[in-house]
Amino acid sequence: MKSSWRVLGGNLEQNILEKLLKNRAVKPKDYQQFLDPPPPTLAAVRKILKIKKVNLDKAVAVIQLALDQNRPIVIHGDYDVDGIVSTAILWKALYRILRYKNCQPFIPNRFDHGYGLSKESIDEIVKSLPSDAKGTPLLITVDCGITAVDEVAYAQTRGFEVLVVDHHSPPPKLPDCSLFYSDQVCAAGLAWILVQALGSVTGSDLDLAALATVADLQPLTGFNRSLVKFGLLALTDTKNVGLKVLMKEAGLTGRAVGTFEIGWVIAPRINASGRLESAWESLRLLCTGNIDQATQIAHRLNDLNAERQEMTKAAVELALELNRAVGPSKVSVVAHEQFHEGLIGLVAGRLVSHLGVPAVVIGKGVEFSKASARSVEGFNIVEFLRSLGDHFEDVGGHAGAAGFTIRTERLTAFLQALKSGQADLQMPIPNLVIDGVLDFKKIDPPLLADFKKLAPFGLGNREPLFLTQGIKVENFYLVGSDKSHLKLLLSSSGKTFSAIYFGKAQILKELKIGDKIDLVYNLSNDEWNGQKSISLKVRDLDIAN
Repeated sequence: MKSSWRVLGGNLEQNILEKLLKNRAVKPKDYQQFLDPPPPTLAAVRKILKIKKVNLDKAVAVIQLALDQNRPIVIHGDYDVDGIVSTAILWKALYRILRYKNCQPFIPNRFDHGYGLSKESIDEIVKSLPSDAKGTPLLITVDCGITAVDEVAYAQTRGFEVLVVDHHSPPPKLPDCSLFYSDQVCAAGLAWILVQALGSVTGSDLDLAALATVADLQPLTGFNRSLVKFGLLALTDTKNVGLKVLMKEAGLTGRAVGTFEIGWVIAPRINASGRLESAWESLRLLCTGNIDQATQIAHRLNDLNAERQEMTKAAVELALELNRAVGPSKVSVVAHEQFHEGLIGLVAGRLVSHLGVPAVVIGKGVEFSKASARSVEGFNIVEFLRSLGDHFEDVGGHAGAAGFTIRTERLTAFLQALKSGQADLQMPIPNLVIDGVLDFKKIDPPLLADFKKLAPFGLGNREPLFLTQGIKVENFYLVGSDKSHLKLLLSSSGKTFSAIYFGKAQILKELKIGDKIDLVYNLSNDEWNGQKSISLKVRDLDIAN
């Protein structure tokens, strides 16, 4: 058996659902609440997050005072899903629900303004304010600002009061302003909480908050689990005009929307505009009530996403080539002028998948270079980068993902520091965490229905993973437009199931009909022409003979 397989339990014969709950560290007294979580409410927020410690009441008071005094309010977001969605939630609540017209959103352009709150974005906001605006304008940053000490101070010199709403890892020194912070929910979750506390409308935009929580890879436990479970129901039957049209464009009409559909279908399209052009289009999509405008934007986002997919594929091939040239390391680092700064995060994520180690991808520029990093479970990438010294113009993120800007002339010194900083690193051993050994004879629709009670699946609540040994390979062939996926027909204990192994066409060279294999897999409920069947999603396999 492969050393990277870690089996939590033995043979799964009886009380399988209970064993799966135990594997997820759910205590027996909490079984029912985990399987049937209560709806997300403001009262639950205060209890679960102990949110008073992160200044919810102060944040509400700051906003309410600006409303009472009719001062300009600007909501400064960011160009990823969480930043776009949190901006949409807060702006819609103020402008549409509370009918406060002295309010405007702002999404930075990564090419003109850089990441997060910047002097460039502040200057542009100043230009956009009405010439007859009265009172101190309130600048609310969402999904950014926690590391922007100098930028917040600059905004204050330009006449703004600042409220930072953020969830990223805080630096040792915090901005000198009002702060609503929690690392237990994403920025859209914080924005949703703020809206509830402002009393605009209970439950408003729960579908958007769930979308961002999944897209931003937040742990689906505690309050997030409630938020996403109920938010997915709202998303499946969304009343948001833009989302409805986008989902129709992506072929999701009439289907239950889950975490897979968010992560692989909806979120990439919303992200596409900010990666390649301006994220304003995605914000307009989520805020519009005009179906014609929504349809036009959705078509555009779909086209941009297709373009992004092709560019990402080429960039990943270049990154793998560069990695092979430098050889294996505990943290993979590649840098090149051809890396598009809107795609470096995606490329870093793909490197982690290919190599199983944290990855840093740097798009080299003439004066400044931009980088994005992704990590593996158990390794805090933003803390590691900050430990390397004062090389960056800015650096931020959280345990699993980070980004930084660096002067290109300092790249050599940074790369040397990074190389020496790896020497004593104790890296976590990658494991496929398997729930137990499952006999094919146990797989049936009632068992699959039990597993679905554990959903939604994601970070912090992984999809159940099983091992079956000694399976016979009855047949196999390649599928997909580029023939990159392996389709298998497998039998054991008198039962036969089809299985799919995505992106593993190369195994075809090693496999023969009649081989016996040990298989690690998830269970899936497929439907084709009205017929339902259980199939297997392969995560790994070992040819046993």
